[in-house]
Amino acid sequence: MNRKPVELWRAKKSCKALSMSNLGAFALCCALLSASLPPHAFAAEKDTPKSAAPSAPPPAEPDESKQAPLAYIAVTGAPGDGEQALTSALAKRLTADGIKQATALAANVYSVEGIVKIAAAKAGRQAVRIDWTIYSPDGTTLGGVSQTKLVRKGLLDRKWGAAADAAARAAAVEIVKLLPKPRSTPKPP
Repeated sequence: MNRKPVELWRAKKSCKALSMSNLGAFALCCALLSASLPPHAFAAEKDTPKSAAPSAPPPAEPDESKQAPLAYIAVTGAPGDGEQALTSALAKRLTADGIKQATALAANVYSVEGIVKIAAAKAGRQAVRIDWTIYSPDGTTLGGVSQTKLVRKGLLDRKWGAAADAAARAAAVEIVKLLPKPRSTPKPP
Protein backbone atom coordinates (compact mmCIF):
# COMPACT_ATOMS: atom_id res chain seq x y z
CA MET A 1 0.00 0.00 0.00
CA ASN A 2 1.44 3.35 -0.96
CA ARG A 3 1.26 6.15 1.57
CA LYS A 4 0.45 9.62 0.32
CA PRO A 5 3.42 12.02 0.40
CA VAL A 6 1.66 14.36 2.84
CA GLU A 7 1.07 11.52 5.30
CA LEU A 8 4.73 10.62 5.19
CA TRP A 9 5.64 14.29 5.54
CA ARG A 10 3.44 14.58 8.62
CA ALA A 11 4.90 11.38 10.06
CA LYS A 12 8.43 12.60 9.38
CA LYS A 13 7.55 15.93 10.99
CA SER A 14 6.23 14.11 14.07
CA CYS A 15 9.38 12.03 14.34
CA LYS A 16 11.92 14.67 13.29
CA ALA A 17 13.53 14.70 16.72
CA LEU A 18 14.40 11.04 16.40
CA SER A 19 17.74 9.85 15.11
CA MET A 20 19.29 6.51 14.30
CA SER A 21 21.27 6.74 17.55
CA ASN A 22 17.99 6.46 19.45
CA LEU A 23 16.85 3.11 18.05
CA GLY A 24 14.17 2.55 20.69
CA ALA A 25 12.37 5.77 19.81
CA PHE A 26 12.91 5.10 16.11
CA ALA A 27 11.35 1.63 16.45
CA LEU A 28 8.41 3.11 18.35
CA CYS A 29 7.87 5.70 15.62
CA CYS A 30 7.94 2.95 12.95
CA ALA A 31 5.46 0.89 14.95
CA LEU A 32 3.09 3.83 15.27
CA LEU A 33 3.31 4.51 11.54
CA SER A 34 2.64 0.90 10.62
CA ALA A 35 -0.27 0.81 13.07
CA SER A 36 -1.96 3.55 11.06
CA LEU A 37 -2.07 1.30 7.98
CA PRO A 38 -5.18 -0.80 7.44
CA PRO A 39 -4.89 -4.37 8.73
CA HIS A 40 -5.00 -5.85 5.23
CA ALA A 41 -1.80 -4.05 4.26
CA PHE A 42 0.30 -6.67 6.08
CA ALA A 43 -2.09 -9.63 6.08
CA ALA A 44 -1.26 -12.64 3.98
CA GLU A 45 -3.64 -13.41 1.17
CA LYS A 46 -6.06 -16.14 2.09
CA ASP A 47 -6.81 -18.91 -0.36
CA THR A 48 -10.50 -19.49 -0.72
CA PRO A 49 -11.68 -22.88 -1.84
CA LYS A 50 -13.06 -22.81 -5.36
CA SER A 51 -16.08 -24.81 -4.29
CA ALA A 52 -17.09 -22.20 -1.73
CA ALA A 53 -20.28 -20.34 -2.46
CA PRO A 54 -19.77 -16.80 -3.64
CA SER A 55 -20.10 -14.36 -0.82
CA ALA A 56 -21.99 -11.13 -0.88
CA PRO A 57 -20.11 -8.24 -2.45
CA PRO A 58 -18.13 -6.16 0.04
CA PRO A 59 -19.94 -3.12 1.39
CA ALA A 60 -19.44 -0.09 -0.78
CA GLU A 61 -16.89 2.41 0.45
CA PRO A 62 -18.57 5.68 1.40
CA ASP A 63 -18.08 8.32 -1.25
CA GLU A 64 -15.39 10.69 0.08
CA SER A 65 -17.02 13.63 -1.65
CA LYS A 66 -20.11 13.15 0.54
CA GLN A 67 -18.24 12.89 3.84
CA ALA A 68 -17.58 15.80 6.13
CA PRO A 69 -14.03 17.13 5.79
CA LEU A 70 -11.56 15.98 8.43
CA ALA A 71 -9.21 18.37 10.25
CA TYR A 72 -6.25 17.82 12.53
CA ILE A 73 -5.69 20.74 14.90
CA ALA A 74 -2.34 21.44 16.55
CA VAL A 75 -1.43 24.46 18.68
CA THR A 76 2.06 25.33 19.92
CA GLY A 77 3.64 28.09 21.97
CA ALA A 78 0.73 28.88 24.28
CA PRO A 79 1.44 29.22 28.01
CA GLY A 80 -0.62 27.48 30.67
CA ASP A 81 -3.29 25.17 29.32
CA GLY A 82 -3.51 27.23 26.12
CA GLU A 83 -2.44 24.54 23.68
CA GLN A 84 -5.07 22.08 24.89
CA ALA A 85 -7.73 24.76 25.48
CA LEU A 86 -7.35 26.32 22.03
CA THR A 87 -7.27 22.91 20.31
CA SER A 88 -10.39 21.77 22.14
CA ALA A 89 -12.28 25.04 21.62
CA LEU A 90 -11.47 25.18 17.90
CA ALA A 91 -12.39 21.50 17.44
CA LYS A 92 -15.76 22.21 19.08
CA ARG A 93 -16.39 25.20 16.77
CA LEU A 94 -15.33 23.37 13.61
CA THR A 95 -17.43 20.33 14.56
CA ALA A 96 -20.46 22.61 14.87
CA ASP A 97 -19.71 23.74 11.30
CA GLY A 98 -19.55 20.15 10.01
CA ILE A 99 -15.76 19.66 10.11
CA LYS A 100 -14.80 16.48 11.96
CA GLN A 101 -11.65 16.24 14.07
CA ALA A 102 -9.05 13.61 13.07
CA THR A 103 -5.55 12.43 13.89
CA ALA A 104 -2.52 13.68 11.99
CA LEU A 105 -1.96 10.28 10.36
CA ALA A 106 -5.50 9.73 9.09
CA ALA A 107 -6.03 9.85 5.33
CA ASN A 108 -7.41 12.91 3.54
CA VAL A 109 -7.01 15.25 6.53
CA TYR A 110 -6.71 19.01 6.48
CA SER A 111 -4.24 20.43 9.00
CA VAL A 112 -4.97 23.51 11.09
CA GLU A 113 -1.82 24.65 12.87
CA GLY A 114 -1.86 27.43 15.43
CA ILE A 115 1.26 29.20 16.68
CA VAL A 116 0.87 31.41 19.75
CA LYS A 117 3.33 34.21 20.48
CA ILE A 118 3.22 36.42 23.55
CA ALA A 119 5.12 39.68 23.79
CA ALA A 120 5.34 42.34 26.48
CA ALA A 121 3.32 45.49 25.94
CA LYS A 122 3.00 48.78 27.82
CA ALA A 123 1.29 49.31 31.17
CA GLY A 124 1.32 45.73 32.50
CA ARG A 125 -0.20 44.22 29.39
CA GLN A 126 0.82 41.48 26.96
CA ALA A 127 0.21 41.19 23.25
CA VAL A 128 -1.06 37.74 22.30
CA ARG A 129 -0.81 36.74 18.65
CA ILE A 130 -2.21 33.52 17.23
CA ASP A 131 -1.34 32.62 13.65
CA TRP A 132 -3.45 29.81 12.19
CA THR A 133 -2.26 28.14 8.99
CA ILE A 134 -4.49 25.75 7.09
CA TYR A 135 -3.03 22.99 4.90
CA SER A 136 -4.78 20.72 2.41
CA PRO A 137 -4.34 16.94 2.63
CA ASP A 138 -1.52 17.15 0.05
CA GLY A 139 0.36 19.72 2.16
CA THR A 140 -0.54 22.80 0.13
CA THR A 141 -1.10 25.95 2.19
CA LEU A 142 -4.73 27.01 1.77
CA GLY A 143 -4.42 30.22 3.75
CA GLY A 144 -4.07 31.66 7.19
CA VAL A 145 -5.82 33.58 9.92
CA SER A 146 -4.05 35.90 12.36
CA GLN A 147 -5.41 37.20 15.64
CA THR A 148 -3.93 39.77 18.00
CA LYS A 149 -5.23 40.81 21.42
CA LEU A 150 -3.85 42.86 24.32
CA VAL A 151 -4.47 41.24 27.69
CA ARG A 152 -3.45 41.86 31.30
CA LYS A 153 0.04 40.51 31.94
CA GLY A 154 -0.05 36.93 33.24
CA LEU A 155 -3.76 36.46 32.48
CA LEU A 156 -3.09 33.42 30.25
CA ASP A 157 -0.27 31.87 32.29
CA ARG A 158 -2.56 29.18 33.74
CA LYS A 159 -6.12 28.79 32.44
CA TRP A 160 -7.28 30.17 29.10
CA GLY A 161 -11.00 29.41 29.61
CA ALA A 162 -13.16 32.06 27.94
CA ALA A 163 -10.16 33.53 26.10
CA ALA A 164 -9.67 30.22 24.23
CA ASP A 165 -13.37 30.08 23.39
CA ALA A 166 -13.37 33.66 22.10
CA ALA A 167 -10.25 33.11 20.00
CA ALA A 168 -11.62 29.84 18.59
CA ARG A 169 -14.99 31.42 17.77
CA ALA A 170 -13.35 34.22 15.79
CA ALA A 171 -10.82 31.95 14.07
CA ALA A 172 -13.37 29.27 13.13
CA VAL A 173 -15.42 31.75 11.10
CA GLU A 174 -12.44 32.39 8.83
CA ILE A 175 -11.00 28.85 8.87
CA VAL A 176 -14.30 27.34 7.69
CA LYS A 177 -14.12 29.57 4.61
CA LEU A 178 -10.81 27.90 3.65
CA LEU A 179 -12.02 24.31 4.06
CA PRO A 180 -14.38 22.44 1.71
CA LYS A 181 -18.03 22.67 2.60
CA PRO A 182 -19.49 19.56 4.24
CA ARG A 183 -21.97 17.92 1.91
CA SER A 184 -25.14 16.50 3.31
CA THR A 185 -26.28 13.14 2.06
CA PRO A 186 -29.80 13.13 0.62
CA LYS A 187 -32.29 11.26 2.76
CA PRO A 188 -34.11 8.37 1.10
CA PRO A 189 -37.82 9.00 0.37
